[in-house]
Amino acid sequence: MDVVPVIVMDGISIVALSDTTFIAIIPTISRPGPYKIRLRARDNQGRMFYFESDCILNVEEHHKIEKLERYVSIIPDDGGKDIGSAVTLRRGQIRDLRVVFNRDSIPMGVGPQFITIRTTVTLRDGTSEKTIERRVLTFRNDEDPNRDLAMLRQYRNAYGEYAAINPQEFEEVHLNIDSLPDWSVVRVTVEPDYSIKIGGYDRFNVYTRFFHVRGPSIEVGFALGIPKVLYDTQADDPLDYGNTSAMIRFYLVSQVTGKRFPVNLGIGTFGVNSPLDVDIGRGGFALSLFLNLAEMTESLGIDFMKNISAGLEVTPFFPIQKRWRFLLNVQLGINL
Repeated sequence: MDVVPVIVMDGISIVALSDTTFIAIIPTISRPGPYKIRLRARDNQGRMFYFESDCILNVEEHHKIEKLERYVSIIPDDGGKDIGSAVTLRRGQIRDLRVVFNRDSIPMGVGPQFITIRTTVTLRDGTSEKTIERRVLTFRNDEDPNRDLAMLRQYRNAYGEYAAINPQEFEEVHLNIDSLPDWSVVRVTVEPDYSIKIGGYDRFNVYTRFFHVRGPSIEVGFALGIPKVLYDTQADDPLDYGNTSAMIRFYLVSQVTGKRFPVNLGIGTFGVNSPLDVDIGRGGFALSLFLNLAEMTESLGIDFMKNISAGLEVTPFFPIQKRWRFLLNVQLGINL
């Protein structure tokens, strides 16, 4: 009887080289995995028989790491490529951010793309609050939802890290960021999941975007300073100035960049030896118009220690039982 091998696989073709030798031509779109080989025989009466064999055809996974910029984007806003160009969004907009995979842009034959998405929230002072990490996968869309589900089941079995993936995440992944302090920075980084150990590591193959969380346009804070008086409009009515000031300050914040303007207003004590040590002939109460030079240097790429202020101050000063006056002074301080 005639005997030929049979492999249950879509698109496969088996070519006979002789009565006992066959070649299996496997399409590149075939799902990786083991396939049993059965034997089909037809006797001289035309009856068909199938026999199980102990032979297995192993189809290995064909995989190439594609450039992320070609098929990854973020909606509804793609964000800034660096911290300096970070896009400012409201909390509701940031909570709606999604990483989208344009599956049609993945070339044919490159195989699945294993991806790690890291979302980091950083406070304004540079402190990293938390990092959320997600592992997902996607692959080229061939308009066959049944094939998508079959591939999903295969990868769930092969890679435990991807067991929780659902079919919707082939298309897009919702970032689900819950804790968003005012004017914090949200960094979204997408890179290949190299823990799968497929392909070489390319540190330039990364997709990173930055966002600011919109906060109030006016902020209130408490500041301690060490002032040095340069000019006193009532020099003929001398005072023994202390070396401390304590102010409640009002900061105007840019709604585009989230940065404080370098000029701010304050009210509090001035020329005292401690924040509340107001005495006759020494300390008093003051208004303050302060030019923070440390804030200005950030636009030049020079980053001072966070919460440190240094600059010039014009102060209407009201001492105890002395004439009020205008003061011009320099000040080094800390914002609490």
